[in-house]
Amino acid sequence: MQNWFSTIMTTRAVDPDVQRRAIITMQLIAMMIVANVLFVGLSFVSPDGSSVLIPVASSALFISAYALARRGRATAAAWIVIGAFLSGALFAVAGLDSGRAANVGYFLTILIVIAGLTLTSAQLWLVTGGATGGFLLTLHLTHPEVWTLPDASLSAINSSVLLLVTGLVSYIGARAARRAIRHVQEARLMAERMQAELEQVNAGLEGRIAGRTAELQQALEAQQALADELRQSLAAQQELSQLIIDLSLPVIPVREGTVVVPISGAIDSTRAEKLTWSVLDAIQQRSTHTVILDITGVPIVDTQVAQALVRTASASRLMGAETILVGIRPEVAQTLIGLGIHLGLRTAATLQEGLELSVRRANGTHHIRKDARRAYDEDSAGWR
Repeated sequence: MQNWFSTIMTTRAVDPDVQRRAIITMQLIAMMIVANVLFVGLSFVSPDGSSVLIPVASSALFISAYALARRGRATAAAWIVIGAFLSGALFAVAGLDSGRAANVGYFLTILIVIAGLTLTSAQLWLVTGGATGGFLLTLHLTHPEVWTLPDASLSAINSSVLLLVTGLVSYIGARAARRAIRHVQEARLMAERMQAELEQVNAGLEGRIAGRTAELQQALEAQQALADELRQSLAAQQELSQLIIDLSLPVIPVREGTVVVPISGAIDSTRAEKLTWSVLDAIQQRSTHTVILDITGVPIVDTQVAQALVRTASASRLMGAETILVGIRPEVAQTLIGLGIHLGLRTAATLQEGLELSVRRANGTHHIRKDARRAYDEDSAGWR
């Protein structure tokens, strides 16, 4: 359906402004023909059968105007439509009573709008003047008493002023549309000129490219060799990056069963996962019972960092190791309190205090083990 409508709404006009006005004229004609068909249908149920002649005659005019518009003669087609519309309005003025005839001028504003869409700016003023003058002249000749009626005369004057104002507004819109189309045409001409210049440049480049094909082949071979070197360098860089990640979270054994993990810089998801795995691996490999996390070098401790520390401590606790958090600065502690974060970890102010706490814990565990061993020996001797 859309393709069919696009097909019948085409014109032979080449100029963009003429083409625009021709298409608008054809669309208006299509709507008027549909309206005439409806009037013809209503006339069959009307007691006056002669009313069929008006829509039939106007439809014939509209069809001829449509043919002109398709051939690109937008101005001629528009004048036919406007003439038919104005003639019908003036006949209505002559045939109605004085009060209703004075109101016909309001409906003539539609004619001014149509002229603004389908005619040039200069022709628009002809339609505005002709519609206003024809309306007032016909009203004066057929209803001279209208000027003695206050309401009717006021309607006639107001509608005339409205016609002039509508003409002015339509003129401004038509000028703006014409100016926009002119700018588009200039841009298209410039684009075509640039395209022609580009084609000339391309023609010259083809010869130069043909002469440099051998040089490009040699350059390609050199680039392939360089690409091999870059791949090797990339592999070495990846190994170095992995080494840097490993060194950024070192696990340092300070005594038997105790390791220190100094953390510096920001902790993202990758470093958090690496921290957990490094600590768990140290617990398994070194039989670690105490892990000291030193966050002195961490600039910001937010919810994500706190969750990473708690997750590492929880995983360490499952493997039998206790986690001590050291290096909490005053501003970090204030931030944690402000965020409402509860770490649930044993903490110490400095690394030294954390080591002392680890030593006390280790000695306490050692005494407990000795007492348990002594009690076991005494029980065994009693049984014997």
